[in-house]
Amino acid sequence: MKQIFVDETPKDAINDDFKTSLTREKNLEISFLFKSDFNNAKYLRDYILIILDVLWLDTIWKNRFVLIVDELNNNAIEYWSKKWSLNIMRFWFQKEENNIILNIEVEDAWDWEKAKKASEMECLRLERLEKWFWNHTSIRWRWLFMIITNLVDELYFKNASTWWLIVWVNKKLEIKN
Repeated sequence: MKQIFVDETPKDAINDDFKTSLTREKNLEISFLFKSDFNNAKYLRDYILIILDVLWLDTIWKNRFVLIVDELNNNAIEYWSKKWSLNIMRFWFQKEENNIILNIEVEDAWDWEKAKKASEMECLRLERLEKWFWNHTSIRWRWLFMIITNLVDELYFKNASTWWLIVWVNKKLEIKN
């Protein structure tokens, strides 16, 4: 597993050798460690775009995954981690013939006084789905559930062994050749 500390630009960590390894690998996991600071969002987007370019995803899905990464990381920073706490984003893929399975998992520091446990997040998601979620038309208050639920195959929450909250998404896509 490759670990990248997001205090450097993508070109420093994702060089041509690493890009070549992406094309050869059938399975790969990359962990991005980043401080809870919105300034790191741009670097995380840049990393994901480079990786998705190498994996031959079409532009629509590259942009959607940038949105997903932004939403997952922004939620971790805004709601569950104090400034400068360490968060982790794990990105992994698995290639199968003409398909690729992408997984993104964000583990936050869970050090904010109002942080929720996985069971509370599941209850919140169910409550929103039952009451108003599918009829909500505002471009404001998009929330994790609205954006992510419409783009991925699976979304789940779990507590890490450290009591940190983990938000995980999964999507299977056809590879563009």
